[in-house]
Formats: sequence, C-alpha cells, structure tokens
Amino acid sequence: MKKLNFKANDTQFKKNIKPILAYDLSNVYPNLEVEEKKRLLDLMGLDKMTDMFVELDVEDQLDLLHYLDDVKKRSLFRNMESDDLKEFLSDIDDDLRLEMMVYLTKVKQKTIALLLTYDEDEAASIMSPDFMTISIDDTIKEATDHVIKDSRDIDYIDTIYVVDDQDKMIGYVDLKDLIIARNSSAIKKIMEDDFQFVFSDEPIEKAIQTVVNYDRNVIPVLDSEMHILGILTADDIFDELIESTESDYQNLALLGDHESDSSALERVRQRLPWLMLAVLLNLVNASILSLFEATLIQVSAIVLFQPMILGMAGNIGTQALAVTILGIHKNEFEEKSLPKRHVLKEIGVGLFNSILLGLTAFGFVTLYLTLLPTAGTEQPYQMGLVVFSAVFGSMFISSQMGVFVPILMNRFGQDPSAASGPMMTTINDLVALMIYFGIATLAFL
Repeated sequence: MKKLNFKANDTQFKKNIKPILAYDLSNVYPNLEVEEKKRLLDLMGLDKMTDMFVELDVEDQLDLLHYLDDVKKRSLFRNMESDDLKEFLSDIDDDLRLEMMVYLTKVKQKTIALLLTYDEDEAASIMSPDFMTISIDDTIKEATDHVIKDSRDIDYIDTIYVVDDQDKMIGYVDLKDLIIARNSSAIKKIMEDDFQFVFSDEPIEKAIQTVVNYDRNVIPVLDSEMHILGILTADDIFDELIESTESDYQNLALLGDHESDSSALERVRQRLPWLMLAVLLNLVNASILSLFEATLIQVSAIVLFQPMILGMAGNIGTQALAVTILGIHKNEFEEKSLPKRHVLKEIGVGLFNSILLGLTAFGFVTLYLTLLPTAGTEQPYQMGLVVFSAVFGSMFISSQMGVFVPILMNRFGQDPSAASGPMMTTINDLVALMIYFGIATLAFL
C-alpha cells in the first residue's frame, strides 16, 4: 500500500490519497496522530471518507465524527447507504443514537427507524432500502427515463423490480436488458417473472441459502402482501457470512466478543473465566480417578491406553457436533420437531465407527501387551476386551452428545455453537474416564 506523505503540500497530499483504497485507509486511520487525522479528513473526498467510515470499527467511527463539523456529518450520513448507516447506529447507545439521528433527513430517519425494529436474526435487519422499481404499464422508454432521472448514487440499479398497480412485485428486469431493449417493446417482454425472494421475518440463514442456491447478486425482501421492502445484495450476504463465521469460531473456543485490537489484559479477562471453569472440571476428573485408585495400583497397564480412550471419544464427539451445528445454521432441520433423519444417521455413524475402532483397539492392545507385557495378572486379551468396551461405550455416548446437546440448546433459544470447545471436551473426558475405569474395575477387581 502506498504510504501517506503528511509532509507534502495540500495539492500533493490529495494526489497521494487518491490511489489508496478506503479499506487500506481504514487500517491506517486509527494509528494516526490527531493533527494527521484532521488533515486527512479535511483533504479527502466525501466518497472516499464514506467508504473508509464504513470499514472502521464503531469506536474509530465515533472518533472520526468528532473531527467533523455539523455540515460534514450531514453530508457523510446522506452519502452512506441506509443499511451501513443502520449498522453504525445500532452499535451505539440510545442517547448517542438520538444525537446522530438529528443529522439525517426526515425520510432517512423513518427508514433507519424501520430497519432498527427488525430482530437481528431476521432477513430484513440487513436489507438495503435503496433500490429501483418500474411499473408493468411503463414503456421501455418511460422505464429507462425513470431510471436515468430518478436513480440516486446509492441506489442499486443492476436489477430493477417490476410492480403492478398495487405496488406488488411481479418480476424484475436486469439493467443490461433494459438498455438494449427496443423502445417499442413492452416491459412484459423483457421481464423475468420467475424470481426468488425472502419475506421480511424469515431468518438471515434462509436469505443466505437463497443467494447461494440460485446464484443471484441480489434478492428482494417482501412483506406478506408481496410489497418490496428492500433488497439483499451478495455483498450484504458476504459480510453477514464473515460476521457469523467469526462469531461461531469465537464460540467454539469460548472467546466471547474477541476484538483484534483489544489489549492483552482484556483478552485475559475474556478467556480466564472459561479456563478456570475448565480447571475445576478437570479437578472433578481427577476426583473420579481417585475413586479407582485400587484399580490403578493393581492394573498398571490401564494407564497406557487412557490417552487413546480420551482422544477417540473427543474426536468423534467433535465430528458429530460440527455436522449438527452446520445443519442448524444452514436451516436444514425443522425448528419444531426433532430432526429424526439426521439423528438416525448420526446414531448409525456413531455405532459403526465405535464398533470398528473398538475392534481395532482390541487387536492393537492385545498385540502390544503380548509383545511388551506389563506387571499384572491380567491377560493381554482381557485388557483388550476392556479397552474395546471402553472405546465403544465412550465413543458412542460422545457421538450422541455431539448430536443432542446442540439440538436441545437450539430448541431452548441458546446458541448451539456454545456447546463446543473446551467445555464439551472436558465433559466427554469425564464420561470416557468413568466408562473406562468402571469397566476395568468390574473386570479385574
């Protein structure tokens, strides 16, 4: 990236800014000195400032606004797309939001107020109201003139929606088809009436799947009467996927709201409670082991295969958990009923893998203890049977926990991603240890 040269005069500095992308400027801005920020904002164009503003974190967005006068704030907000503006306003507290709303036009205030009423998991919460419509009764010339004269810079015009006399959507026209159509042609001749859409109260996951399945750059968001409320572009979907993926990954590791610019102390504060809880659960595991002290003393070989038992139970549980969470996020399961097909598949997979790997463990343990015997009266095949039983039992139970725990969490309105990570691993270890040492105790004592 080309560096900003603050030593240059204003004319040269403007030329210096011009080729630098807004995203790159957003990475540089937080590290600038106060005077450097002021000069950058004074000399950069409104469009580039708008693009940079959208890329900044909310703290830096508020910092940027601090250096703008009322006129520039109004210009910035007027130049922003409604969905980006809504995202910024939803991230700040209520009192500050009221202060910022003063800089919006009356029309935009109503638009933002409407967008803020939707739940954050509904498709309408990330839609943009900046789109174009034409009437089915328009001629090609009338429709073209309407697009040319009435479209704004922030409007999405690659796809133009066709409505009837009651403003209900009945189709769409791609801009390129409108441009090349003959003036004498009717809108009906170039209109596509087979279109995909989502209703405003449908989940964002449904919108994501619609865009992916039908390979559309944009889909409309409709109300129950087929009126167009807004549009979802591929960019909106891509941003939502990134945010969702980051959130899921943080939940997998129980990281909370991780920010890349957070200090080491803040990161310690986020992670330490979960790690402390994991320590306490591991102390429970140690207490469980103390109950089998006699078994450990008499059957020394039992310790050799403990890591294998714990590892296999954890691996199969993680696999079942991953496919179940993925199915929930892709909206593959009916919310009001148990996903029987998925559960039956995972029961079969868990049962088959548990038996196969249990038999493999039996053969390995028997051969190992035959070639390298340990002190004790147990026979190699006896220890092999114990390990087989423990591998089978712990793996099968762990795989079923990986299926049912996220389903139940989702049923009760909790994020299923929180079922994974260190907590689930520790619980699986506890179950596996109890099964392994319990079977060994019954077999040899």
